[in-house]
Amino acid sequence: MTARCRTSGWLALAGLLCVGVPAAGQQLGGAPARAAKAPKARQPVDYVDPNIGVIDTDGYSNCVIGPQLPFGSINPSPQTAKGSHDGYAPDQPIRGFGQLHVSGTGWGKYGQVFLSPQIGLATGEEAHDSPKENEHATPYEYAVKLSRYGIGVAVTPAAHSAIYRFEFPKSDDAHLLLDITHCLVRDIVPFVGGKVLAGRVAFTTPAHDEIRGYGTYRGGFGGGDYNVYFCARLSQAPTAVGTWLNGTVSPDQAADSLRQPNDRVGAYFKLRSTAGKAVYLKIGVSLKSTAQAVQWLDAEIPGWNYAAVKKQAQAAWNQQLAKVEVAGGSASERRIFYTALYHALLMPRDRTNDLPDFGKDVPAWDDHFAVWDTWRTMYPLQVLLNPAMVAGTINSFAARLAQNGVVKDAYIAGNDMVEEQGGNNVDNIIADAYVKKLPGVDWNKAYEVLRYHADQERLGSFAWRKEEPLLGYYKKQGWIPFGPMAGNMTLEYAYNDFCAAEVARGLGHSADYARYLARSKKWVALWNPAAESDGFKGFIVPKTQDKDFLPIDLKARQASWRQFFYEGSSWTYSWFAPHQIDTLIVLNGGRAAFVTKLQHAFDYKLLQADNEPSFLTVQLFQHAGRPDLSSYYVRRLMRQGYTEKGYPGNEDSGAMGSWYVFSAMGIFPNAGQDLYYLTSPVFPEVKLRLPQGQLFRIIAHHASPENIYAQSVKLNGKPYANFFITHEDIVRGGVLEFEMGPVAATEEGKQAKK
Repeated sequence: MTARCRTSGWLALAGLLCVGVPAAGQQLGGAPARAAKAPKARQPVDYVDPNIGVIDTDGYSNCVIGPQLPFGSINPSPQTAKGSHDGYAPDQPIRGFGQLHVSGTGWGKYGQVFLSPQIGLATGEEAHDSPKENEHATPYEYAVKLSRYGIGVAVTPAAHSAIYRFEFPKSDDAHLLLDITHCLVRDIVPFVGGKVLAGRVAFTTPAHDEIRGYGTYRGGFGGGDYNVYFCARLSQAPTAVGTWLNGTVSPDQAADSLRQPNDRVGAYFKLRSTAGKAVYLKIGVSLKSTAQAVQWLDAEIPGWNYAAVKKQAQAAWNQQLAKVEVAGGSASERRIFYTALYHALLMPRDRTNDLPDFGKDVPAWDDHFAVWDTWRTMYPLQVLLNPAMVAGTINSFAARLAQNGVVKDAYIAGNDMVEEQGGNNVDNIIADAYVKKLPGVDWNKAYEVLRYHADQERLGSFAWRKEEPLLGYYKKQGWIPFGPMAGNMTLEYAYNDFCAAEVARGLGHSADYARYLARSKKWVALWNPAAESDGFKGFIVPKTQDKDFLPIDLKARQASWRQFFYEGSSWTYSWFAPHQIDTLIVLNGGRAAFVTKLQHAFDYKLLQADNEPSFLTVQLFQHAGRPDLSSYYVRRLMRQGYTEKGYPGNEDSGAMGSWYVFSAMGIFPNAGQDLYYLTSPVFPEVKLRLPQGQLFRIIAHHASPENIYAQSVKLNGKPYANFFITHEDIVRGGVLEFEMGPVAATEEGKQAKK
């Protein structure tokens, strides 16, 4: 075995070199030895470990192990018989490979188009299963050996297509089976209730080396039926082909279709394989048409150069990940950081020219699972790193309003999901971009989305049910009486109104501004100063239409959809007023009482820090003069919840990953407003390489696991006393400098015992 020396040249952490040692039998002396090649500098993509979020023991992270381009449409990945919403369990045999998956979500989708390499032909689901060995995953390639058959498999992606490399043993009976009816929500997580409604496969060339087809599917998160179209091509002529229907194989048949919903239909290639000689299959996938799938495949992977496609995918990831360069920290911290950044760059999907209802080149950003998860951290991160992506997304919102008449928080496979988790949180993304002066947005059209939500939506939970008695109650009085999700929806609508008001003011809509701003403050109607828990008073509680408070268990974490709070308790949601934190402090009895109560919430785990409603809560200490406590609890949350196994809950399409990225850098957004809190940098130095060429450096002198408190801060060389910076401070470039230490700099912090 050849020894390998690993350096961290990209991060410039060590400056160590490998020294060449003669191999056995190599002559010493005589002619000068040829200089040993310098080892490759470690690139940012090399720090990403796609196993994080996959191997977590509780399985909640739901990250996908297969590769993908940044915001790419497809995500080819292995699937197992059992698994979670990512379609894969690391301790299960591999059943095959699907091309479409979603990352980190709490409810599944997709799983098509399914491929199974075999020796012999078996169409039954269980007959595909194979133990695995030599599994290796990177953002740009997944590789494994299926030990049941001795078949090596590797796949690397383009934006809407992928190329597979299969290394079969010598055989006259090698097969590649394609199943258009296998999907994640029917076959791996069937409790989700997936269904296949229609579909067809057909060989389309005289050599029978190409299959085209489609399926129509229902189920999974998001509403509405959707189609998946594909074109798959083989690198060599097969020795035989055929189709199969419900286990009955039809050799030499060129096409087949579902006869009725939930039939199983597919096709196969039979091959003569040679050991050591690879067989390639490339596949293009579209949600628009078979012709579009063909077009994607022809444009993205015109030949059979697997290495070139892999190199392009690797370069795409290095280009994205290099926008944030960290120095120092431990190897584990760098691995967790870059994997979190990777997870923040997967969704939503850029499906411009690939959704059926959008015109040519109209921005179409799909697979929002859902904005309720991603508006708080993922989108603010992209405002810094990928502003064109955010601008495209907002223009896509406007296009959806124009053609569909609605812009729901969840939008998946080109369908709006009518069920809502909370507010109209698309508004917060628009406002966040507006106050940060994001270029490339048609702000007048974007404002129509805000105005539509503020004046036509804000309807309350289950508003699509016309019999809902609370329909429109919020718009009349600024709060919603007791009913499903009335608590969190009141609070979220209030912040939506504030966000709409910000943009209205900027665009000169003064009447709208006054109306929305006034309504944004009426959430306090649900604040019951007498409600008590653990000796603390003052909480958000239900109220009847007659304005009487109702008793509830203030600690009970309520479930999804039907209770007063969505996935949280009163202890969780009573801190949510991002636009009126000073009001919260007053309602809680002033700064000291506010701090004591909030500390109690964290110390006794009364906040669901593993879920989005609590993302901002840890920063609220700063408004009460205790930035040291924000630093303390942020570091504790990072240490306890973010590991090399996974995340503290569903990763949620980059929501958790971006929370970690911001927290580790030492800045954190209050999304929808132009401020970034200063927290506790993990790394001695972070470089943000911004899209217009500016460089923003965050330097944390003496940063370490012990030195978590800022003793002093400088901005561009000058002492800085505020607890936040603005977007302009970052994007114009400069240096934010922390002096870190083991003891809090505030007098209260110095006296506190941890």
